[in-house]
Amino acid sequence: MERSELEAQARQILLGNLRRGVADWNGKEFSFVVPSLTGYPFQWFWDSCFHAIALTHLDLEQAKAELTTLLSGAQPDGFIPHIIFWEMEKQPDFLSRNIVGMTSPYFSATIQPPIVAYAVERVYRATGDEDFLNAALPVLTAYYRWLRYHRDPDEDGLIAVIQPEEAGTDCSPKYDEALGLEELSNQGFIAALRKVYSAYEPMRGDDRRILEADIFHFEDVLVNSIYAFGMRSLARMLGESPEAEEFRREADKTRDALVGKCWNEEAGAFFDLCGVGEEQVEVVTISSLMPLTLADLPRNIVERLVGEWVSNPEHFWLPYPLPSVPASNPKFMPGNPRGFIWRGPTWVNTNWFLSHSLRGHGYPELADTIVAKTHEAIELSGFREYYNPYTAEGLGARNFGWTTLALDL
Repeated sequence: MERSELEAQARQILLGNLRRGVADWNGKEFSFVVPSLTGYPFQWFWDSCFHAIALTHLDLEQAKAELTTLLSGAQPDGFIPHIIFWEMEKQPDFLSRNIVGMTSPYFSATIQPPIVAYAVERVYRATGDEDFLNAALPVLTAYYRWLRYHRDPDEDGLIAVIQPEEAGTDCSPKYDEALGLEELSNQGFIAALRKVYSAYEPMRGDDRRILEADIFHFEDVLVNSIYAFGMRSLARMLGESPEAEEFRREADKTRDALVGKCWNEEAGAFFDLCGVGEEQVEVVTISSLMPLTLADLPRNIVERLVGEWVSNPEHFWLPYPLPSVPASNPKFMPGNPRGFIWRGPTWVNTNWFLSHSLRGHGYPELADTIVAKTHEAIELSGFREYYNPYTAEGLGARNFGWTTLALDL
């Protein structure tokens, strides 16, 4: 697909999914791109960050508006929710089909992978808008401190998620055992998730108490890789201030904890830690590769991840790489998951992370192949939510917002 055609189609999707107005419930203006007009009609945290990055190639003012709207959802204690229900009239239908942890009717009580500082940095680099940066920095500083205080109670540098959707990899097989999944289907996943939600009901909003209860407590490798990645961005934007040193130090701490606690030398992969006891969950998924996003990951670890997993056709190096679960996993499901997502198909957001990471670590040919195959999948099937890694069949939502990250590969 020619670049001009890719841009034209991406523009049509991003601006076609654009929502603008004033929220009835807080009087604030909003201007953001929904992931999908049908299935995802609100503002999602990491989707908005990806939309803003894609928009730096198309519409700089909207890129700023996307993140300004997201950051306007920050709460006084620093928390930024993973869903903001700007248009409340759409909420009843959505909640009739989905379950969301909430302490307010207007937004979720949960997080998503904290990529927002990097997104702000990219938009600032593209625009040079000092007012935008100066408005964002206090919000970002408060947010990353909120994560540290509320989600890292043992202060080891690894933040924890309290339910699978917080990691963005909802139905990944790495969560099956912790959820006590009885049926390998979306229906089985929802049934297990409802039990978690029910247990949280009297504690919802008190994240430290929830983590202590040890019901679903994951120090997730993908989330923490992005946490360190985001704090590096925040430190760069803070310049030479004492706060910059704080976040450089915290990013180092998270990197060291990933290597020290999550790396499994025998498997040659990173594994999540489950529970207060921090037991490694020895299931390889796309998350196992995500520390490659860290530029200072030890070289011997980089070489093992790339040589044994990324470039191996028995695992991740399929015709349309990189699948969300390696083909060697007995639970690998490459085709239509019928809502049981993140168990096989290839997603553009993880390809975006890992193609840039591979290039940075000195593997340009692998990165170029991922980029070419991602563009080919889009040309064959359109901007879909995810793709069959063998055939590039488009699956999930159509005209999906973050698939426009193809502009930034």
